[in-house]
Amino acid sequence: MNKSLNAERNSFNGTWNDAKCFEHEMKLSINMDNQGYVSMFENTAKKIREITNAKSFTDCGGGMGVYAYAMRDILNKYYDLSPLHCEYASKYIPKEKIIQGDFTTLKIDEKELVSSIEVMEHIEDEKLIPFLTNLECKYFHFSSTPHKTDFDVEWGHINIKQENEWIKLFEDCGFKYHSNVDLPTTWSLLFTK
Repeated sequence: MNKSLNAERNSFNGTWNDAKCFEHEMKLSINMDNQGYVSMFENTAKKIREITNAKSFTDCGGGMGVYAYAMRDILNKYYDLSPLHCEYASKYIPKEKIIQGDFTTLKIDEKELVSSIEVMEHIEDEKLIPFLTNLECKYFHFSSTPHKTDFDVEWGHINIKQENEWIKLFEDCGFKYHSNVDLPTTWSLLFTK
C-alpha cells in the first residue's frame, strides 16, 4: 500500500476521516431516524433470537447502534472505533454498555451471541484471525459485503471476500458454518463455536 495513502487512512481504513464517514452515513439515513432501517434490525434481532435463543448479545463494530438497540434487553456490550458513533449510540443504549475501541484488540466477555455486521471488510486478516481464534462464544452473526465498487478506497473496504472465503476463514479459526440468515443483508451468515 502506498505510504501517503496509508497515512491518510481513518479508523475505518478509508481515506475519509471519521467525521466525513459519519456525515455520509447520516445522509444515507443509516441511523435511528430511518424507521425502515430500525425495522430491518428489529426483524434481524427477532430472527436471530429465534434461531439462537441467546440470552446475551455483543455487537462488534456497532456503528450507529441500531442492532444493539434492537437487542437492548439482552445487550451486553456495544463496541465501535468511532467516537462519533459511540456518542450517537449513547442516545439509544446505556453508556455503560458502550466501549469505544478496536474490538479486535480487546477482551470480549460475551459467551452467547456476538455480531459483526458490515465491519470486517474494513479489517485486515492479520487482526481478524487472532480475534476470531481467541473468541469464545456460542454463536457469531456475521455479514460483510461481497461487492467491490469504486467507493471502496474512500469507505475503507480493504478486505472484501466472497461467502466461501469468509466461511473458510471462520472455520480456520475454529467456527462452524451454521446457516445463511439473510438479515440484515442477503449475505449474512451464522456460525457456531
